[in-house]
Amino acid sequence: MGRADGARAWARVLSELAGVRVTVEWERPAWRVYWTDGPTREALMERAAALGGYRVGAPLGFERLRFVRSSSASAVALGWLARGSPESPAGAGETAAVVEAWCEDTGYPETRFDERALAAADLLRRLAHGDTAEMGTLLARAVPAVPPQVMTGPGPELTGRVTSSRWPVGGPPEELLGPAPEHPQAGPDTEPAAAFCRHCGKPLQGSGRGRPARYCSGRCRVAAHRAQRRAQLHEAA
Repeated sequence: MGRADGARAWARVLSELAGVRVTVEWERPAWRVYWTDGPTREALMERAAALGGYRVGAPLGFERLRFVRSSSASAVALGWLARGSPESPAGAGETAAVVEAWCEDTGYPETRFDERALAAADLLRRLAHGDTAEMGTLLARAVPAVPPQVMTGPGPELTGRVTSSRWPVGGPPEELLGPAPEHPQAGPDTEPAAAFCRHCGKPLQGSGRGRPARYCSGRCRVAAHRAQRRAQLHEAA
């Protein structure tokens, strides 16, 4: 197994963990790991470093990987809305740096706002033709000024789970392969533990009637189905 095979293994495992398409390509002088939006650079790097200890992607070791995350125009538009209107068109350039930093530090930006904010971001992106500076200029000229949008939740660090790889005995533990299990183990003398959302990992409040819930909200259900669909399309590509 050569490094090119290791790169394909890394791409498959990291794509499943991130729930977005991750590519691993040779770009002198290093192997580059690319993805758009999805988890933050730190979140994916930390998980890859832990998995590297179990020889995932060998012989291409984690230390040879360089992680590069980019932001889509839609994510940048959400960053502008999270910041709100600049005080003036002249100050939009300085605010753009704050927006870029927000995008770098925010994983899965589209999961953190309600439908109204998502629609506003899509409109802003279209009006500015995807141009970052133009988005700021448009917001600076808005009357009345656009107030900062409040995020609806912290969002998950990683949304997916590695299912395609088969590990030898002593391979990565379950917590490194994806979110927490849906039903944590409970002892015979303890009350049954609450289930966890299969998308964001938050505890579920069960009613005790009917089929147990798998997601904490319709939003998480839709996001999980979309992530699963993206993973299926990636495997078919």
